[in-house]
Amino acid sequence: MIDRALYSLTVILFICSSLPALSQNEIEDVIVETYYISDANDATDEIGGTLAPGSKTYRVYLDLCEDCSLRAIFGSPEHPLTISSSAPFFNNLDRGRTFGHEINNSALDENTVALDSWLSFGAASNQKFGVLKTDDTDGSIVGGANNDGGSANIAGGLLVNADPEAGIPLTQEDGLIPLNGSAALPPNFQVVGTSPGDVLNAETVAATFNSSDTRLTCSVPGTRGPDATNRILIAQLTTTGDLTFCINVDVQRGDGTVLRFVSGDSLLLEGETPNGRLCYPPACGCTDPSFVEYDPSAGCDDGSCQNAIVFGCLDTLACNYSTSANFNVQELCCYGPSDCNGLDVSIVCPDVSVAEVAEGSSFVLFPNPAIDLLHISAPSNARLLAVTILDALGRVAKEHAVSSGTTSTMALPVADLSTGAYHVVIRTAEGAFVKTFIKLDQSEPAH
Repeated sequence: MIDRALYSLTVILFICSSLPALSQNEIEDVIVETYYISDANDATDEIGGTLAPGSKTYRVYLDLCEDCSLRAIFGSPEHPLTISSSAPFFNNLDRGRTFGHEINNSALDENTVALDSWLSFGAASNQKFGVLKTDDTDGSIVGGANNDGGSANIAGGLLVNADPEAGIPLTQEDGLIPLNGSAALPPNFQVVGTSPGDVLNAETVAATFNSSDTRLTCSVPGTRGPDATNRILIAQLTTTGDLTFCINVDVQRGDGTVLRFVSGDSLLLEGETPNGRLCYPPACGCTDPSFVEYDPSAGCDDGSCQNAIVFGCLDTLACNYSTSANFNVQELCCYGPSDCNGLDVSIVCPDVSVAEVAEGSSFVLFPNPAIDLLHISAPSNARLLAVTILDALGRVAKEHAVSSGTTSTMALPVADLSTGAYHVVIRTAEGAFVKTFIKLDQSEPAH
């Protein structure tokens, strides 16, 4: 005899293996690094423009799977590309640019150029990739003695603030590494629609970029991170305000498949997958897909995962309706020997005989709706064994066993049931059948 639990597990595994391939964590994380916090000395520079003390420079990294690459960052009518702050962004007046690969590497040691705001496909200058300071081991070319001191010629240079909130000081590591033969400009990089330069450039003082038609793209093979972690720098943003953003991206797998990930879970178009990490600060929820509470749009876990998914048949009309399951797998539902989804009815529903009563419609419930008593009339050849009444949620409301096994009619008291619809599972020696009736209160006349 095959173990029923093992059989069900085998069926589930077969069903799951036959489903289309699902996303396998192409976006492992979105990392927001506090790169630098400016001080009063930094604010003395007039060449690069006004940089308020306490301004925070953030770097945003897209952490992709090992064989993935970035193909596009975009905004659409359904999912706008939004980069906002409660205060204006700092754009360096001297050498500031809109994109990281446009920054002249030789200017990174001048005034506050290294703190300019821009978007990127990996590069932080025309000769350097951007990496987390914790991943940088070749020192600094931008802070302290490497900096020209700005318009005030500050002794010891600018960008020396060692605020612990910003981690490693820029005088030690600057988050810049050589291209090592790669190109700062991604293949066939182009900007279509509204340019981020409308906000992130030296001529603009603004706090919000919100576009439904922006598309920053590159061609195959796309952009990858400079090392095995595959973290791609996608923005550097400096502001005194609170940073928020929602981005959408196209990611290419190693097999060439391009997947589209969007920051919102509403108004999804075909082929779009929501990912809560793409908004900052992220909205939290249950991030474990093995739980009922799983929220695919959640960007962080808040401990709300409570109920592990239990596969089973949740159709109360099926002979193997499961009261312990909470996730319906229709392919597991069995309705009798001739309708069991190819499963072995003797294993899935051992209480159901291989033979079925020919005319299930011959069972009659009356009156229907019922108030006090519900009568069941069975065909003369039927051998009633038991009757179970289930509520709309599939919970057992009443059970009645028939001792003789030969009764063709019976009456069930239903006065104590609440008003509503109920399923009546009629079990006979020949099979099981389900009928539906409506329960009314005394004040509601049956028609």
